[in-house]
Amino acid sequence: MKNVKILHDDHGLGDDHIKFVNHVVANEPDGFFIKLLVLPPECSDLMSALHGPTVGDDPVNEDEVTYVVRNGRPGPSRLVDRPERPCRNIVIIGMGGGTPVVITAYGTQSPFPSPREWWDSGMRPREAVDAAVFWMEHALSGGGE
Repeated sequence: MKNVKILHDDHGLGDDHIKFVNHVVANEPDGFFIKLLVLPPECSDLMSALHGPTVGDDPVNEDEVTYVVRNGRPGPSRLVDRPERPCRNIVIIGMGGGTPVVITAYGTQSPFPSPREWWDSGMRPREAVDAAVFWMEHALSGGGE
């Protein structure tokens, strides 16, 4: 099995998660991929930082949030002072091929991967609008920082 490089590894992945990610992407064909998978029983729970309607919450109101640039990202994230929650889903985003590269992997309670944050310059106009609408109602744990 290939040892897959994870570029953005700040989402609390343990050795069991890394082993699972390696297994999933080892034979991924060439090209970009986004996968939402249920963790196998041998993996521990991950933590999900997402809050908002897609995970069964009310919309996160603007008066609850702070905007913070996290971990050297180019723009601020919408954060709310709420705890992370355990989850069994993992999102894996990367490039398959000869030497697969995982851009990021994170836990979520959502039934689909979250869109990129609204400030991501790589989005097309429609993607940017959809992302802005999503992030107007959602936020990540961490507003108490």
